[in-house]
Parts: sequence; structure tokens; C-alpha cells
Amino acid sequence: MKQALAVLWLTMAAFAEERTATFDRPGYESPLPILLEVGTYHQGVTNGQGYWRGADATLWLRHNPRFTPVFMFNSQTRPGVTQQNIGFFSFANWTKNFYTTQGFSATPKREGFSIFPQQRVDFRGFYKTPFVHRGLVPSAGFTHFSFGPVVKGNMYSTGFILYRPRTIIEGNYFVNVNQPGTKIGSSASLSVQRGQEGKQWTGITLGGGKEVYSYIAATPLEVNLNSVSAQIFLRKWITRHYGYYVSFDHQTRFTAFSRTGATARMFFEF
Repeated sequence: MKQALAVLWLTMAAFAEERTATFDRPGYESPLPILLEVGTYHQGVTNGQGYWRGADATLWLRHNPRFTPVFMFNSQTRPGVTQQNIGFFSFANWTKNFYTTQGFSATPKREGFSIFPQQRVDFRGFYKTPFVHRGLVPSAGFTHFSFGPVVKGNMYSTGFILYRPRTIIEGNYFVNVNQPGTKIGSSASLSVQRGQEGKQWTGITLGGGKEVYSYIAATPLEVNLNSVSAQIFLRKWITRHYGYYVSFDHQTRFTAFSRTGATARMFFEF
């Protein structure tokens, strides 16, 4: 049963990638060197899953235009369990046309249900093509996450970002290979945001896919679930040095549960 709960969250963690990093971070139009963002999130979940809540913090150090380190902390509480996760993430500009994002996160090992993977490693490469005034940027990535020696998985992804005046469009496709049993699922997302750095951004993300994993119990069972999700957000600067971010999201995992939530953060640039 403990492994069953971990496998269930493994697929949810993979599908959480539908919330792409591009739409959760500021751009690089003359940014101030330091960005600190702190906030809280709350989610109501049906089918007896209870009330989920948490707090997170992110610190960006943007002194060097070629390399930007990001430090992350997340604490989440669900019925009967509270767990913390720490992570490191970075942007590296290798040439004027090629850049990568890479990162890792870790969670202390605990008995029973684990909200976060014990280890997670991410890598993604981006290439600025000469098309649409170098505004079309295809990408490909890889993620490995592990809840222990049995429950783990890999995620392969490809996508694109299209930059237009005051508009950014991003699409992604993910393939998840979950263990045990080498169960394969897939998902896709499409995001659109409009605005201007230093003033405000508004956007929407739509996603969906199929989750396939093994339920480890007295009798092993293969589970297939279809899932759809939607998120809207607003990121607004009050002054040049601080502002706020709010978002509302909903996910339906058919035959399992629905989840509706809200996130609020304050950010400070100096």
C-alpha cells in the first residue's frame, strides 16, 4: 500500500510539468540582479483526498547574464503528512542561439506516503531558430525522478516557445515511463500569455493526457486514467521593485478525483 501511494504521486508529479517554467518566471528585459518570491497555495480535492496546502519560496540570482542560479523551497501538507522539498535550478546561455536549463531537487526519506520524490533531476535544451525573427525556440528535455529503488520513472519531452510582440505561446508534449512495470503514459500542454515585463502578464495553460502506472498492493493492478487541467494567472508589478502573482487551477482525473486550487505570491526585485 505504501508503494501504491508513491506510484500514484509519481504520475501526478510528472503531469505537474504541464505548468511550464516559462510562464512562472519573469523575462530578462533588463532585470534587477535579485528576485525573491514567496507564497502559499491551497487545493481542495474530492473523493476523500482532503485539503492540500503549502508554502514555497524561490530566490533568483541574476547578476551574470550567462548563468542564472535559482534556489527553491517547498513545504506541503496533506491529511496525515507534511513534507519539505529543496531544489536548485539554473539557466545557462552557451551561445547566442543555444541555452539550457538544468536542476535537481531532494526530499528526506520517510516511511509511508511521500509527497515529493526523494530525488529528481531535470535537463532541457533550447535553440533559437532564425525563423520569425529568431522568435521560434524549439526545445527537448529529460527528467528522472525516484521515490526509492522500486518506484521511479523517466520523462521525455519536446516542445516550442514562440515569442511575438507582447505575446508568448508555448506548447509541450511529454512521455512518461513509470516503474515498476515500464508503464507508459503521455500528456500535452499549451500556454498563452500576454503583457509586458515590468507591468503585468496574464495567461492561461491547458493540458491533458493519459496516466498509466502499476498499483502495488496484495494483487497488482494496472491503472489507466485520463486527465485534463486548466490554469489562469496574473503577474503584476505594483512598483519596479515588487508585485504579486495569483493563479487559479483545476484538474480532473477521471474516475479518480478533481482538484481545484489557488496560489498567491509576492515578489521582490532589488
